[in-house]
Amino acid sequence: MRPWLCTLVLAAIVPAPAIVVGQPASRAVATITGTVVDAATGRPIPDAVIADAGGAVALTDADGRFALSHAGGGRAGVVVTAAGYVDRGLVIRAGARIALTPRSADEIIEVIDTAPAAAAPQAWAIDAAEVRAVPGAGNDVLKAAQALPGMARIPFGLGGLVVRGMSPRDTNVYLDGIEVPLAFHFFGITSFYPASQLASLEVQNGGFGVEHGRGQGGLVALTSRAPRSDGWQAGGEVSIVDASAHAEGPTGGLGAISVAVRRSYIDGILRAVLSEDDRFLPRYYDAQVRWDVGDARERGALTAWLFTSNDELLGDEARFGQSFVRLAARYLRQVDRTTVAITPWAGLDRLEFVGEGGDDEPDTELGRTSVPLGLRASITRDAGWGHVAAGLDLQGGRYGRLAIGTDDPMDGDAPMVTRPRDDRWAADTALWVEGRWRLDGERLAATAGLRLERYGLARQWVLDPRLLVSQRLSSRLTLRHTLGLYHQPPTAADTDPELGNPALDSAFALQGSTGLSWRGPLDLELGATAFASRGWHQATEVAAPSGSGFELNEQPGSGMGATMLELLEEQLGSFQYRDDVGGARSVGVELGLKRSTERSMVMASYTLTKARRADDPMRFTGWRPYQLDQLHNLSLVGAVRTGAWQLGARLRWVTGNPYTPTVGTHVTPEGEEIEEQGPPLSTRLPDFVQLDVRVDRTWRRRWGTVSAFLDVQNATWRDNVEDATWDATTQREEYTTGLPILPMFGVTYTPAP
Repeated sequence: MRPWLCTLVLAAIVPAPAIVVGQPASRAVATITGTVVDAATGRPIPDAVIADAGGAVALTDADGRFALSHAGGGRAGVVVTAAGYVDRGLVIRAGARIALTPRSADEIIEVIDTAPAAAAPQAWAIDAAEVRAVPGAGNDVLKAAQALPGMARIPFGLGGLVVRGMSPRDTNVYLDGIEVPLAFHFFGITSFYPASQLASLEVQNGGFGVEHGRGQGGLVALTSRAPRSDGWQAGGEVSIVDASAHAEGPTGGLGAISVAVRRSYIDGILRAVLSEDDRFLPRYYDAQVRWDVGDARERGALTAWLFTSNDELLGDEARFGQSFVRLAARYLRQVDRTTVAITPWAGLDRLEFVGEGGDDEPDTELGRTSVPLGLRASITRDAGWGHVAAGLDLQGGRYGRLAIGTDDPMDGDAPMVTRPRDDRWAADTALWVEGRWRLDGERLAATAGLRLERYGLARQWVLDPRLLVSQRLSSRLTLRHTLGLYHQPPTAADTDPELGNPALDSAFALQGSTGLSWRGPLDLELGATAFASRGWHQATEVAAPSGSGFELNEQPGSGMGATMLELLEEQLGSFQYRDDVGGARSVGVELGLKRSTERSMVMASYTLTKARRADDPMRFTGWRPYQLDQLHNLSLVGAVRTGAWQLGARLRWVTGNPYTPTVGTHVTPEGEEIEEQGPPLSTRLPDFVQLDVRVDRTWRRRWGTVSAFLDVQNATWRDNVEDATWDATTQREEYTTGLPILPMFGVTYTPAP
């Protein structure tokens, strides 16, 4: 099935408004109901416009249904339009079933950048409607992705994308092809992108092509929803933690635009209930703008984006803030079988920390400002035997050095002394080429590519060959094999001349997988993939040079502290001095099932993973479990819609994370009590089992649509263990459990056009 058609099919899961937006007043009015479907597949088409000669207009809901208030009896002559379909004029009556034919030109435009599904690695996708249907996700885009195969669970329900046993920093997140530096607010509370603006989300757990690099894990691609051009519409949502608003519509004959903003108000609630001495005030906001104009097959299509994310954490004696902005534009042009895409972008990344010292301690300020710049360009030539493609991927700019300021605690009037910034300019430049050949139609296809890249901060050249072979065993069953090399450069924080290791080289991994996928009727998808990954030159903690101020940990990190460091590394860098002498490996099997119908959705995933790490061979020998290794991870999701109600549930069973046990204590001659730890990460927490439930209710009125949801995490009130710590009083380990139950609710309003 074509990608754009898949999007329309998946959008049919959660109800959308069927709104009458116009009505003559002088004649007898009859309501004509019906459905609009795709002529090729029979699937409903949402947001189709039905208009009669008298000015009455109706929009279809997610099931393709409409109700047209027509002045003039039980029959009406109408024109039906929908994005991507040929307009159709006809006479309808009650119960009409209108079939629209896809536009061939639009279909070509949708597939020019991607090969058919059989020639791509196994990927799992969800759209905005499915995000809102996943219980426990709270309408969060990237948390909903954690229900897909290959994804691990993060303790305490935090965000983060651990794919096939790789670190969160190893998996890159893209929005419309632009890499996102901060995928989550506050280390995982919620993702940076709202579901209201999402068209689809696709996860490639491994084996992605040479057009993407700078990551040795997986790839998460978010696609924003194109703004509607048939009229202006606005809406908003209020939840337990934040509020958002969005609007979209035509821009005076020059395409269409969409704007969305969201802000949390947790800080306002806590400010009202906490005293000034105990305040802990988190706040985040984000915003997105997209503007589309033109046609790729005529003079070209231009799309411009602006998106930003901003976090601030205000405490009694400290303040922390991080933010980013991205501005980008893409020009897409298709001439015959040749397609050219050019996407320049620029941004601003900021990090700031201010801490107040005590009576004998200095105040401290930390800050880093970077100005990243990038350019992605590609040219693709389709042919009867396949295609050839080549491209440029440039990413660099001014990398800010961490500025450190301290003051004299004995002289409050003395100015704070700040280290010179000494910013660095560097760029990662990649050239890639790819060829795809198909034999006997699509029965056998091979895609081979090379990516040559130079990393500016590491001053290193790398070459990544990648291969995908797919065999169509039947019209529904496909066998895929992938093998490739994936390099990942160190970040600016890792190579900071004073706090990091400027000599750090890139890490790399060899990935391989073999999998079967089956697509049945009613969009039933089944997939089974065996995978393996081996990583070299992984950054790991080592003894720091003398005088650096870093202290060497006695054991590899474990527990909640190690998890938070995993989530913080890419944004803040490591808190230990590291060198590229470590190793990583993971093996496993992924099983997935997904089925969407007009009134129900079922998703099931099971992942068996064994992830290991090797540390500094001068300190530790052998392999030990990865901090977020989860041997078994099962997720069962179901949702059913009946009338205006939608009910859903998710059951999760996950093997407990490994941790380093404390086996006892001893007292030194100086009287200091020292904990004695067992083998690193040799013990596991109890299994995690959780049931989440969700209820949605929709009210449709002439003035608009109101939708409300109640999403309850851990509905059975189970005490799931998230961490283990040593209690010096009882001389035994104590378990830390997560929240007993977490209800989330929200209300969405969409006015009539």
